[in-house]
Amino acid sequence: MIDLRQFQVLRAIAVNGSLAGAARQLRYGQPTISYHLDALESHLGARLVERGPTGAVLTDIGAMVLEHAAGVLDRIAAVESDVEARLAHGLATLRVGAFTTAATKLLPRPLRRATAGSGVRIELTEAEPLDLLTRVRAGSLHCALIYDVAGVRPRYGSDLHVETLFDDPFRLLLPADRSPAGPVDLGLLADEGWIISAGGYDPSDQTLFAVCQSLGFRPRIVLRTDNYSVIHGFVSAGGAVALVPELALEKGHDVVVRETVQEVGARGILFVTPAGHRPPLVERLRTELHSLYGGGA
Repeated sequence: MIDLRQFQVLRAIAVNGSLAGAARQLRYGQPTISYHLDALESHLGARLVERGPTGAVLTDIGAMVLEHAAGVLDRIAAVESDVEARLAHGLATLRVGAFTTAATKLLPRPLRRATAGSGVRIELTEAEPLDLLTRVRAGSLHCALIYDVAGVRPRYGSDLHVETLFDDPFRLLLPADRSPAGPVDLGLLADEGWIISAGGYDPSDQTLFAVCQSLGFRPRIVLRTDNYSVIHGFVSAGGAVALVPELALEKGHDVVVRETVQEVGARGILFVTPAGHRPPLVERLRTELHSLYGGGA
């Protein structure tokens, strides 16, 4: 019967080039190394290692056996790591969801700080808020960062715990060659082409249509996209204007950012988890997010 230690010995010999080096790596006596190697060769009926005065190398069959064995050893190591992480942190893999801008600008630092030294793997899902909420409800995500209209709390349901991290104000994006000083009256932009999101959920679109309606016009839509780099590029080219959240502003484009005379509000950045008990690592991520962006937990 094959013993996993035999595979460990074979890999250590391959890595170190000698039985003595394998013994040092595994902290075995050299007779123990020879015993496990002999037992494996006897079981398989093949010579796996060529021993010489300058060391030891795997035979072709030995290399083939090690190729198969490496997968087994890696899986065993993953099992051990997962059990250790689950006992220490309540989970082995942290599954986090976020919309793209949050995944780029908000998550990296707190996620690194929350998981440092834990051995926990991270799986990140990028999606829009409605999809992320569905995944949190279904249990396929431990937590998610979403956005919604600031100050307006829809009924998310008792199965979710939702809390605001901060409000992300909307700003007007204009071509650099049309940069009036001070806040801009949206009523003066009735003839401009506007860029809005590809879907119908984005709070900036809801705000834009509501404010423009109050001013007596409907914005003329020239482009729909959820890519903020594309928005900056088209505005920079002079073909359109847009209302974008401050978090999504990018440098390196020939654009100007202005506040507006009208109140256009903000979107709320929210942290969502299933209702009830949170695994310790999810709670740690929540604390890090509040510490960095929400003024404390």
